[in-house]
Amino acid sequence: MIICDLHCDTISKLARQGGELISNSAHFDISRALNAGVRLQFFALYYPPTDNNTALREILKQIVYYNTQIALWPDLVFPILTKQDGQNIGARIQLASILHLEGADCIGTDIAILECLYLLGIRSIGLTWNHRNLLADGVGEGQHAAGLSRSGKKVVIKMAQLGILLDLSHLGEPGFQEAIEYYKGPVLVTHANARALCNHPRNLNDSQLEMIRDCSGVIGINQVADFVKADGKPTFDDVLNHIVYIAEKIGIEHVALGSDFDGADNIVLPGIETYDQWEDALIARNFTATEIDMILGKNALRVINQILT
Repeated sequence: MIICDLHCDTISKLARQGGELISNSAHFDISRALNAGVRLQFFALYYPPTDNNTALREILKQIVYYNTQIALWPDLVFPILTKQDGQNIGARIQLASILHLEGADCIGTDIAILECLYLLGIRSIGLTWNHRNLLADGVGEGQHAAGLSRSGKKVVIKMAQLGILLDLSHLGEPGFQEAIEYYKGPVLVTHANARALCNHPRNLNDSQLEMIRDCSGVIGINQVADFVKADGKPTFDDVLNHIVYIAEKIGIEHVALGSDFDGADNIVLPGIETYDQWEDALIARNFTATEIDMILGKNALRVINQILT
């Protein structure tokens, strides 16, 4: 069994505050992840929305931090850059890592910057954080959100050509639909839940879930308390309710894990060390062994292996 998690903000946090990726007091570190059976982690790079030049400088610093840290422990962690790398996930007791850009403000409208980021190892991108940038409108624009800009459409098309995973988390609903149409492949929503169970703007409504189904995509279940239950006081069982709902609505093959560790303070599970609890929790909800393998890793790996070149 391969356990994958599609989103944590640990790199951004440690690059800003200091600390080592191998062991720390944050929600995630390599040692605890390996002990819990995690074999793939998406590491998000994030800088608060600002002008694209400032954003690019700060994201480049985080890339340096990430590469410096994983280079210290080559026997324990390795980066996923190609489809062939993806086929090695789980072959040894190592953590595979995918570098993700959360909010593409740093690209501006320059496709050449996207190509540079690809050469620097980024293999997954979300176009926006919550707000509007030069590529698209985020969910924070509310009912006035527009779709993709002309530059946003060009970036999405180029991402598909390069083999960069497209993450629709944080994207406003009009852009959500347009991005799927222009990408023409399975997409990820790395960290979100079902709006039918928790009416938060970052969660997906049933129509969006069906779009994920129709493009053979995957949604990573988010553990941020406000995304799980309206009163902000969820239990682990409430997180499981989102898995059950989405599996019943669009199919088990579209469900994965996306913790959002180190992206918020109030998260249901206290850290990556608890990921060894997932199998028993899903068994208790009557998922079969095959279905559990799909939720914990195989669904995510399917999309990764289809998109990466």
